[in-house]
Amino acid sequence: MTQRPIELYVALLLCVGNACADAIPVADCEPGGRNVLAEIRSRGTLRVAHSNDYRPFTFRNADQSSTGIDADLARRLAADLHVSLGWVDTSWSTLTADLQANRFDIAMSGVSITSERSRAGCFTATYFTTGKTALTRCALKRTFDTLAEIDEPEVTVIVNRGGTNERFVREHLHNARIVVHEDNRTIFGALASGEGDVMITDAVEARLEAQANPALCVSQPPVLFETVEKAYLIPKDPVWRDWLDRWLAKLQRSGDIEAITRRYLDAPQPTRAAPNG
Repeated sequence: MTQRPIELYVALLLCVGNACADAIPVADCEPGGRNVLAEIRSRGTLRVAHSNDYRPFTFRNADQSSTGIDADLARRLAADLHVSLGWVDTSWSTLTADLQANRFDIAMSGVSITSERSRAGCFTATYFTTGKTALTRCALKRTFDTLAEIDEPEVTVIVNRGGTNERFVREHLHNARIVVHEDNRTIFGALASGEGDVMITDAVEARLEAQANPALCVSQPPVLFETVEKAYLIPKDPVWRDWLDRWLAKLQRSGDIEAITRRYLDAPQPTRAAPNG
């Protein structure tokens, strides 16, 4: 069995009840008539899709450049392929459609493995594991450590559109008030200002946002409601998938993935004041 990559954070997390389900089965990477490696080398550019809104994977620096674990690994991948790097902006609502429209060669943005995405394309080996947890407003002076505590009519859950957070909320919450926020870059400020009481998101993101904003809190250690595996989403091409799996395995053996991951998980987070309101 292939050794799982670094899980700096997951070892500290708790699952409640039977909510942490087995990993979502990934469909076989059936050939799709593509030779992505040949296309990349002929083009001279690696097209990398990213949402640029998800710390610590891809997000914007103060100068608006892309940074994060996957941004660094994307630059490394382009260099190892001896081609230039071309960023392709995507969103969680349009990621699968962008893949089917052949807009990118690989999505590197903290993409979670889902059945829908695996039917549309192929996933590489998992390189990071986290899970869904509750991020709350500290002013509530309470944590939400079970879905039953969240799924109450007086609780407002804020969620970003189109990704696995919204899927999870729609599947598991039926009584709470759900508010959809369109921009993942501003959703944490909206939560802090009182537009919601809770946001269910990946624990790694919840931890970083709570560190950055004193108005936001997460249980320590966070309680996982569902395990989430991160991998790279690519077109249906098993040759390209196998090449990437070997590339990832090499970076794991060298310690490079661990070093890059620690750079973003261990770095001090900027403190952002909570918005007024």
